[in-house]
Order: sequence, then structure tokens, then C-alpha cells
Amino acid sequence: MTSILIKNAFVATMDNERHVYSQGEVLIEDDYIAEVGKKVKPPRSPEYILDASNKVVMPGFINAHTHLQQYFRGVYELMGDFFETNLPLEGYRREEQMDTLGASSCAELIYGGCTTSVLIYTYPDGWAKAVNQAGNRCLIAGDIEHVDLEKLKGGVFEYLPEKRDKAIRRATDLYENWHGKAEGRITIMMCPKAPDMAEPEVYQKCKDFADKHNLRMTTHLSQSMREYRQVMKLYGKTPPQHLYDLGVMDEKLSGAHLTYATEKDIELVQKTGMAILHCHAVENPLNNWIDRGIPVGFGTDDYFHNMNDLLREIHQGQMTRSRLVGGAEGMINDSRRTARPTFYELLERATIGGAKALKIEEHVGSIEPGKKADIITINMLNPYLTPTREPLTSIFLYANPGDIDNVICDGKWLKKDGDMQTIDLNKALTSAQKTCDSIITKFFEEHPAQQKIWQDKIPY
Repeated sequence: MTSILIKNAFVATMDNERHVYSQGEVLIEDDYIAEVGKKVKPPRSPEYILDASNKVVMPGFINAHTHLQQYFRGVYELMGDFFETNLPLEGYRREEQMDTLGASSCAELIYGGCTTSVLIYTYPDGWAKAVNQAGNRCLIAGDIEHVDLEKLKGGVFEYLPEKRDKAIRRATDLYENWHGKAEGRITIMMCPKAPDMAEPEVYQKCKDFADKHNLRMTTHLSQSMREYRQVMKLYGKTPPQHLYDLGVMDEKLSGAHLTYATEKDIELVQKTGMAILHCHAVENPLNNWIDRGIPVGFGTDDYFHNMNDLLREIHQGQMTRSRLVGGAEGMINDSRRTARPTFYELLERATIGGAKALKIEEHVGSIEPGKKADIITINMLNPYLTPTREPLTSIFLYANPGDIDNVICDGKWLKKDGDMQTIDLNKALTSAQKTCDSIITKFFEEHPAQQKIWQDKIPY
């Protein structure tokens, strides 16, 4: 057995009782948390003692919805249109590129304290290999869609049977090859991409496979007006109503976004126990979802996996929404004294809340005896964080991934004293840069109009 003793720490457990120890200790034995409190009693001398003076100890973030789209950076932010740029660009990814993009993507998540992530990707096998080597925890799903992405750019939905069959095969092979692997850190899910991108047969096949193997499902849902219009055109109902009628909406399903969901749609979500994965949308009525008791997790979504930044964005989004909506919601959020969700509640949603949304709270999401040792520490000796009367408030408002100096997952160091332990960071990033350059160059060569839009935005 190996053990780690963390002492002299400000410990925010994120457990149901909201225990916080201003001077606390955490004992890790192998891959589990053995004890937490003001003072723990190791049965023997620990192999490693971390003096966490001036550090906050928290559970690792649960990033509940992500994609590997780092190659969008420096392009999509400048001129991206979801249907003209984003989706066509996805067609330029190749399976072998995961040899370089996998390590850099794992590095990004680990560096920012995401010990558990949900990852949806077209070529998930390569990502599973990267997770196996990097040491983080991941729920992985093969992205199943079968639309001609080039034609979709012009608003035409053409469903391709051969593309569908290959995507389903990749997703089911992923289960056979990787479920429960990497010392139990890899869990497989099923993911029909969205109701406009996958026909009913795909959802039903995924549901049957998930039920047979006791897997969860996830999907994009009510994420765009185009999805709403296409589903209404094909089936005469909203996307959530469509999934409900197919029999796939239940407590084992999580839906990302729900930005264009109607009030009746949200009633169906509440009725079935489906979870919502909230990302960036300012329009989303987060407080309403929480008040209804709907499980809600947070996800960084696409090309920038910074949970600190996401939390602040979500908070600002809710404040903006409240001012626009007005009424009681506007009144409550007009004052810092009554505004909600609170900073602490949002940190909860990024940890134990995400775990509950994914139904993995028995294992991760809080610092409690018997749970997996997935822990991060934040170095408070930073002029932006100290002095402060309330460390968690300062972390929420001002901390960044560079302030996270230790990341432990499954009882193993992934980031120690600010340095990555399982990934050669320089090599991973420089290799990924070359891969991304090749993707974008080829895309621009075949889409000169897109390249011109991009070049017009660059002042040099």
C-alpha cells in the first residue's frame, strides 16, 4: 500500500453536509480517501507528506461535457459559424491524429484540475489510449452522427447509412475494448449526437445497447434553432418530446445545452430524471432547473477546457439573464446579498453536482472516506488570491489553472508542484501544434472563402 498525507490545509470537502476544515488533513491510501478531518490518524508512516499550508484542498473538477476541438483555436473564435465552419472542419479530423492530440488534450484537462471528464469524440479509441497513459478519469462516448457535413453547411440534411453504421461500430467496439480499463478509470457511454444529426433508429440502437450493458447515454439536445426546426419538420415535435416518445429519455440519459427547450420540454426532463449538462449559454434558466430538482452538471464543451473560467462565465450569464428577464428573478439577482446561485453553489456544481448528474457520486465528486482519491490543491500564495477572508470566494472569482499546483487522480500524482508528471508537456504541445496546423491548412485550401474571412480578421 502507498499513502499520502495532506496536512495544514484548508479543506473544502463538497460533501452533503458541506464540511469545511480551515486547518484540516486528508489521508489517502492507495487509490482511496481513507480519512478526512481536523486531524487524521495514519495507521503507519505515510510514504509522502504534503504540507498544504496556504493551499486549498478540493475534489477534482467533474467536467461533464467536452469535445476534442483544440484545432479550432485561433480560427473559430475569429470567424466561426457552427454550420459553415465548425461542422465541416470536423470532417478533416483523422483517427491517427489522436496520437498527438490525445496527450495535449489530457494535459489541458489535468492542468486545469479536471480529474473526471466526459469526452465525446468521433475517434474515441485513440482518446482512450491517451487517458490510459495520462492517468485521468474519463467517461468516453463515440460521437454517432450520419449527416453529410458539407451539405449541412448549406442547410441540407442528408443522412448517410454507411457513415451511420461505421459510427455505431466504433461506439460499440469502444465498449468491448475499453470499458472498465485503465484500472477502472475509463467508463464507456453511448452518444447519438443530436436528434437532427441521428435518426430515430440510432437512438433506439444506442438505448438497447446501453440497457444491455448497463451504460449511460448522453446527447446534445435543443442546442440550436436549426436542430429545433429540423426535428419539427421531420417529426412534428420538439427535440425533447421526440426523445421522450422514442423512450430514450430517462434517468440514465444526460442532455447537453437545452438552450431551446420549451417549458413543457423541461417538465419532461424533470419527470423522467434526465440530467442537464450546462455549458456556456447565457439564455439557459439555470436557477429554474435547480429549483425543479433537475440534476445539472457543468461542461466546458469544445476548444477551451478551463473550469475556472467556465464557472465565472456561468455566473455572469445568470446575472445578465436575470437583468433581462426582470421580475422576481431580476429582483433577487439585483443584489449580491441575494444573488443565486452563490459562488459556493457553483463550485458544488463543478464537483459533487457533476458527479450526481452523471450518477457517479458514490465514487467521486467530494472528499469523503471510501471515495476515489481525486483531489486538487490551489496555491493561495498569489497576490490575486491572498489576502482574503474567504478562500473559496477568491478561488471562484480570481483563480486560474496555473494556481492549481497539485492534481491527484486515483491516488496518483498527475501534476505535482505545478509540473505534469505523466505527460511530457513540451513534446505534447509542440506535436499537437503541428497536427492542428496541418488540419487547418488543408481545410483552408479546400475552403478558400473561409480562409479569406479568417485572413480579413487578422491585422498582420
